[in-house]
Amino acid sequence: MSQWRGGVIISFLLLGAGIALAVGSSQSTSKTESFDRDPRWEAHNNRVVPDRYPTFTQDFGYSKTNFAGKSPGEMGGVITRAAEPAFYADKIGSKTLDDKLSASGSFAITKTTPGAGIFFGFFRAEQPGGGGRPVCSLGMDMDCEHSGARLAVRLITAKNQSCGTFITPFIPGKFRPTPLRNDGTRYTWKLDYDPDAADGKGRFTFTLQGAAPKPGELENDDMPAKHREEARTHFPSTTSFTVDLPKGYRQQGTTFDHFGLMNMMKPGGMVTIHFDDLVYLGRSQDFSEDPHWDASGNRTTYQTKDVGGAHNFGFSNTQYAGGKPGEVGGTFWRSGNYAYYADRVGPLTLENRLEASGRVVLKVGAPDSDMFLGWFNTANKDSPPVEAGNFLGVHVGGPTRVGHYFQPLMTTAIGTGAHTDAGPVLVPNKVHHWSLTYDPMADGDKGAIKVTLDNESVTLHLKKGVKGQGARFDRFGLFTSTIGGQMVKIYLDDVKYTAHPPSR
Repeated sequence: MSQWRGGVIISFLLLGAGIALAVGSSQSTSKTESFDRDPRWEAHNNRVVPDRYPTFTQDFGYSKTNFAGKSPGEMGGVITRAAEPAFYADKIGSKTLDDKLSASGSFAITKTTPGAGIFFGFFRAEQPGGGGRPVCSLGMDMDCEHSGARLAVRLITAKNQSCGTFITPFIPGKFRPTPLRNDGTRYTWKLDYDPDAADGKGRFTFTLQGAAPKPGELENDDMPAKHREEARTHFPSTTSFTVDLPKGYRQQGTTFDHFGLMNMMKPGGMVTIHFDDLVYLGRSQDFSEDPHWDASGNRTTYQTKDVGGAHNFGFSNTQYAGGKPGEVGGTFWRSGNYAYYADRVGPLTLENRLEASGRVVLKVGAPDSDMFLGWFNTANKDSPPVEAGNFLGVHVGGPTRVGHYFQPLMTTAIGTGAHTDAGPVLVPNKVHHWSLTYDPMADGDKGAIKVTLDNESVTLHLKKGVKGQGARFDRFGLFTSTIGGQMVKIYLDDVKYTAHPPSR
């Protein structure tokens, strides 16, 4: 149901299932959408049906084989990176970042394909799927190519914020080797977490020991000397890596209830890997017999529905954002064709005061994923407004260490962009109240955008001359990015937004 609001009511107009109020005043008019029924907003590429749904196989758990350990019996097998979570792990009760945690063991990789990925360590079994790495986890993240694998150790908190380090050498955009061999070489490792270290912020350390990489694997005539030096320093020497938790990470309510193996949750390739001779939290497991650990989705073949670029958002008869059934949102991929779902508004410009508010909940926030909310122009159906211009609203996204900001962003008619470096952070599965106010008269007529999430606010002060470049908006709603990445699942309800300029 929709309602129009303004300064003076002129008449009532019965419009289908809803009632609209036409207004005449010096103020812009606003519209409130409760989504108690389908508003039938304009849709563009927002419901993508893939050409095919890939078939995925998970086949891991207890095994009588002997690849990783000292004697027959181990855990592992074929793990496929997929949006749907799958795991094989021991139940450990409820552990937090206030507890000391320790684990050690060995592993061996016997086959890798491009795009494969696994997690091993402490984690929370309940996962939403599609998030890439598991929320509430501390342990090893492994990514694979045909040539082998690379390794990082990370903590991901309950707020989806991350810290960690690459164990094998890695320089983003320059150097991505796979020194972990896929020929059955055995590696031993050890992970320790001390909540009292680093002045009480918490610290984890990790040690890896294994055979040297294949001759020449790290040699490259085009590789700068400093990169080669870093590679030789980090691997294959037995080295202890130390990570201090950022301030406040211990207080984010992170919990772990399992220890073991889980797939990375984004469609990808397969890896065959086994683990053995585990010691963790004072327990030991050599898998000389089946321990009957907890298992979910680890022995199955199925067709996945979450395919990269297959957006699936718009009106939804769900109630994730609270209230009665009916809201707007879904799955937004940072890949595929540009897509939007939006109401017709305007025409509005940077000379108009713009306001919006409502409730929002982030269900899944994978690394390298984002989406946008606000006023934009639909003249260009191929490129998102953050590239083509004419946007004012909110960007949901951010670096892995942060999670997903809820921050102001705009682009003018000629493509000049402005945004804050930080902002309030969305907490997964928490319903937030949000608002946005654009005041064209702020800061001596330069203009400013204020975004509030619950009790935290951030203001984007426009630079001199930016407002003068102009922007024209004809829609209010949600749209995607196309720069390549993963998915975000987000829902909004009871959204109020400026829909028309003042009556003349």
